[in-house]
Amino acid sequence: MARAPLVLFAALWALLGSSPAGAFFGSGSEKPQVGEAAPRFSAPQLDGVEFDLGPHLGKSAILLDFWSIYCVACVQAMPHLVTLHERYKDQGFLTVGIDLDSFGTKRVAKFIEGLPFRIPYPVVIDKQRQVAAKYGVSVLPTVILIDREGKVAYYHVGYAPGDENETEATIRELLGLAP
Repeated sequence: MARAPLVLFAALWALLGSSPAGAFFGSGSEKPQVGEAAPRFSAPQLDGVEFDLGPHLGKSAILLDFWSIYCVACVQAMPHLVTLHERYKDQGFLTVGIDLDSFGTKRVAKFIEGLPFRIPYPVVIDKQRQVAAKYGVSVLPTVILIDREGKVAYYHVGYAPGDENETEATIRELLGLAP
């Protein structure tokens, strides 16, 4: 009987250790498949103002970045996502960060203020993980791209150096830019 917790721990370690991501959250929901309509959501931003994805669907190419302050891979990916945002924001591209930490916004704000770079796009606080559940996010970081028709075009879990190249290629495709 004493071996059961050890076996459970080993199984979790194997699952998390084989993942390229830095954190695991159980959402219990199925992720939307590429080609399906992106789920709409409305959630508070870091500044308390409500962010509504609805008006952007069908107009902009959108990148959703699900992350946590405790996810090392998430933080490693962030400067690359900021670069992509800055590079394409004037061409009909929107980036939205979605923080899944369960504590208040003050800690997230302090974390963001301490980064060696600025996050210039909206950061949504998904404390109850309702947005994550709509998108079936259970491992962080998760990057989802939505095309200009409002459909999921790309779903990537984890981060390893170089992943930003595939993400950028997909963004360029969604914006109708040459490869």
